[in-house]
Amino acid sequence: MVQYNYIRFLYFNKHKSQRAIAKEMGIHRATVKRAIKNPEQKYHMNVDRDKPVNGDFEKRIKHLLEYNSKQPKNQKLTKRRIYELICEEGYKGSYSSFTYQVRKIEEKLDINQKEGFLKLVPLRGSMQVDFGEVYVMQDKMPRKIHVFCAKLCYSKVEFVKAYPGESTEFFFDGLTSAFDFFGGIPKKIIFDNLKPAVKEVLKGKERVLQEEFVKFQSFYCFESEFCGPAKGNEKGMVENLVKYVENNYFLPRIEFKSFDILNLELKEKCYQRLKKGRYEGESWEKRILDEDFLPLKERYVFARIKEAKVDTYQLIHLEKNRYSVPTNYVGKKVEVHIYPFKVKVIYKGEVIAEHERMFGKNKESLNPYHFLPLLRKKARAYEQAKVIQDWGLPQIYEKYHKMLQAHLRSDSKGTREFIDILKLTQQYTVEVVAKVLNELDEKNRYSYQEVLSVLRYQTQHKPKTGLLSKEKLKSLDVDKHTTTYMPLSTYNELLRKVGCENER
Repeated sequence: MVQYNYIRFLYFNKHKSQRAIAKEMGIHRATVKRAIKNPEQKYHMNVDRDKPVNGDFEKRIKHLLEYNSKQPKNQKLTKRRIYELICEEGYKGSYSSFTYQVRKIEEKLDINQKEGFLKLVPLRGSMQVDFGEVYVMQDKMPRKIHVFCAKLCYSKVEFVKAYPGESTEFFFDGLTSAFDFFGGIPKKIIFDNLKPAVKEVLKGKERVLQEEFVKFQSFYCFESEFCGPAKGNEKGMVENLVKYVENNYFLPRIEFKSFDILNLELKEKCYQRLKKGRYEGESWEKRILDEDFLPLKERYVFARIKEAKVDTYQLIHLEKNRYSVPTNYVGKKVEVHIYPFKVKVIYKGEVIAEHERMFGKNKESLNPYHFLPLLRKKARAYEQAKVIQDWGLPQIYEKYHKMLQAHLRSDSKGTREFIDILKLTQQYTVEVVAKVLNELDEKNRYSYQEVLSVLRYQTQHKPKTGLLSKEKLKSLDVDKHTTTYMPLSTYNELLRKVGCENER
């Protein structure tokens, strides 16, 4: 560097010729020429160095990189994996030597060129949505659940709700729940290419939408925009929200009790974030007031509909689980309306059964009242009936049943009459009827009519008129009447005064 600096000083400052400088410094004239031409004193190699390690594998590395660049994102090999593969083929170089060679080849072939991005100003009334997968603990075992996440682009307000899956009914319920939470419908919603919304991805922004999604969008009148395949950056806000929810709401893994309880907790966390969140010096609560929403008037109700046939056990089979229906629908085809957390069974437009939706396999939801008419006909099957064993009735029911059989001196007659008593629990509740059975058992009274009589008395009996207070009697001058005999006119006078007092 000192030599280069002195050469340039002599040439540009002292105005000496290249020949004179070379003679004075005892160096070749080409060195003087290079110093004058290049102000930066860098070392330039005229001949490439030998590559004793990478040279023989350069073509092989190039081939692997070209092949890898054409693979789908989820099938691309990492540099570490490619290094391991060529090591198996006899490569002796270090990992750093390998990566140096890879960088040169990628630059030459323009592979893995990083994409540039623009900073965008968020629009009022726009929202990003996505699903994320998290794990919870249920019965000491990990269970995967899906979390619907929505974030407003301008105000940054968030909404989160958990579901067992990502099918259409959960997707629509997540959106409508978000609209309720935000108090309006965003004019523009940015989606990933979710199956409940997109049937087929075409070139560019073109999409073939699912018919049900078109109906949903038409109902709420929002504009939909879909990200390009593998373009998560186009909805980066909600992508970050998914990560935040996983790290802050579900780690360490929480104990799962039910979706109702979990979603109440998540909704409370969203409210807390709404109150505490700030962006560019403004609170989220203030910014959400400036959002440009469509008015929220009605709620879109969606259910997946399937057809099922009631088997001889009064059950319909749905998603590898079973649900009961009343006895008189055995052998008939019914419609099953599947909601996010509820199942309705419909026959000729009438709801004949309703159950909490079950998730998993080989589970049964048996409504005891569906089976009581059949059990009355087949009284001998009562003791072994699964629906009765699973009902979990208080102990007094079993005792009253046995005493009723003994009182009637017939097991079948006693069971039939007891089933009539069980039917009363649908109207009066299990707890109320159990209390009546305890009272009657203490009095050794065993019959359906006794139970029904007490229940009617308790629900229909009106208490008698209470005694008047001493102050009230004094105001009516009752103490003036000392005789044990009073004419009817006196009673009429008292009634008149009481009526006047009530009018006041």
